[in-house]
Amino acid sequence: MAFRRVYDRYVQRIYYFAVSILKSPEAAQQVVHDVFTSLWERRHTLDEDIPLNGYLFTMTYRLVLVSFRERHSQCQPKEILQRLTTQSGSNTEEEVLYQELELLYQQAVAQLPSRRREIYLLSRHEGYTSQQIADRMSLSTQTVDDHLNQAYNTLGSYFEQHTY
Repeated sequence: MAFRRVYDRYVQRIYYFAVSILKSPEAAQQVVHDVFTSLWERRHTLDEDIPLNGYLFTMTYRLVLVSFRERHSQCQPKEILQRLTTQSGSNTEEEVLYQELELLYQQAVAQLPSRRREIYLLSRHEGYTSQQIADRMSLSTQTVDDHLNQAYNTLGSYFEQHTY
């Protein structure tokens, strides 16, 4: 049966990709289940010109993001972005998806107003505390925290808009 061959060929790679981002075997198992259930349900309408490999990993990527958002709806966008952007794949498909995520992340950061972007980059990429950023930029820590919260919200919204 063709479906069984596809399942056998991709199940482990999809699982490892999902668990590497979600950090939860149970959540990754659910993503795998959803990917193959969806594939089965769409088996008669799949476009044969679309490479199955890319289709499966794109579907996995989207379901991972949905799962991640559901599981971490109480998390700050900073935590979500950190986990999404620190994924490094060893597989070609994973590496391509990681590169897509990284590009999306870079585009999202570029959309921030310049001062907010500078504050965000000092915090996120340079490891500065709010107090250190405030001192460096002659701002109050509350202003820095406000900029960071707005940046996290903007980045989270950008990801939501551009991943479906």
